[in-house]
Amino acid sequence: MKTTSKMIAVLLALTMALSFAACGTDKAPINFSMGLTDDGKYEGVTAKDIVTLGDYKAIPLPASVTTVTEENIQKEIDAIMAQFDTTQKVTDRPVKDKDTVNIDYVGTIDGVEFEGGSTGGKGTDVTIGVTQYIDNFLEQLIGHKPGETFDVNVTFPDPYQGNPDLAGKPAVFKCTINHISEPVRMELTEEFVEKNLKERYGFTSIENMKETIVDTLLNYQVSQHIWETIEKDAKYGEIPEKLVENEMTLVIKQLKLSAINYGMALEDMLSYQFGVPDEKTFRENYKESFTEQVKKHLLIQALAEDADLFASDEDVKNYFDKEGSNMTMEDAIAQYGKGYVYRTVTYDKVVQYVTEQNPVPEEPTPETPAEDAEKPEEKPAEKPAEKPEDKPADKPAEKPEEKPAEQPKA
Repeated sequence: MKTTSKMIAVLLALTMALSFAACGTDKAPINFSMGLTDDGKYEGVTAKDIVTLGDYKAIPLPASVTTVTEENIQKEIDAIMAQFDTTQKVTDRPVKDKDTVNIDYVGTIDGVEFEGGSTGGKGTDVTIGVTQYIDNFLEQLIGHKPGETFDVNVTFPDPYQGNPDLAGKPAVFKCTINHISEPVRMELTEEFVEKNLKERYGFTSIENMKETIVDTLLNYQVSQHIWETIEKDAKYGEIPEKLVENEMTLVIKQLKLSAINYGMALEDMLSYQFGVPDEKTFRENYKESFTEQVKKHLLIQALAEDADLFASDEDVKNYFDKEGSNMTMEDAIAQYGKGYVYRTVTYDKVVQYVTEQNPVPEEPTPETPAEDAEKPEEKPAEKPAEKPEDKPADKPAEKPEEKPAEQPKA
């Protein structure tokens, strides 16, 4: 099995993932190294005084973890093939849930059309259950066929930030379904792999494609199990309040910068992104989440302390030389601070070390009845994470998508 040095994002689902952006060498207006020493540790904190580690070596790997199912292999193949889908227009069946539909509509309130409430006959594509429109607008399309024109009755939400004048008002949209768009899947052949997948993914054949997917999924499943076990077995003492405050302050600073960049007030950004009216409420509502994040950082620092894995100058240099980053070590330190950079590399070393301590056995460990009883409900595996590139993980929130205020989108 290949090592999982590139699976930082999988590692405990840290929201502060560890990557670097090639956006110049000027020092960032946000100090990502706030509260960290130059070697990437929490200032004044010995993590092992707070975290009691369980046995993180030779963790049993049950058969369910070391077995990749045909179903999950096919899901990965389908996800890859979906990128090459084309579409065809369908007009001979009713609309059903999850369909992508091209529609036109004209909205009225009390029989009067209002500005922005019409597609103007240009048509717009929506996907039922995915595209966000007000009320149950899109669900009312289900059962109608292309060519039909009918009324969609909705009520604007209250409050409605798009246009406060429409808040809470009932509206009627005369809607016409133009067509349904259905995906057309290409056939997976050796020729298709050679032409479309070799350069992008490195696949040399269908068989090689499946082998690579199996290897990637196996790495993901094993890494997920290892880190879930390490996290579950760890015991925590009192979490220093200062660490939690620093994490919240860092995110607030990023949100303030993002709000400035997009000409928004911080309060509007907080309302849009998190549904809270101000910074005080944000800190109150999300303190528990940030505490959990600090616990994850402390856990990894404790592992680094226990196995003496803190990054050296040589480790950091090799990280940037080998990982193909668009930034040099010097640029990354100038942009994010030495502490943040060194912690990134330390975390990478911890991932590699823990993976090496828990190799996949030739004969998987059988699951006992007790294990089966405690096994959580299975969920579809997420796509194995790739190494994040070219952006700082805790980037400022993206600008909210701009939409015509009076269209029936939520």
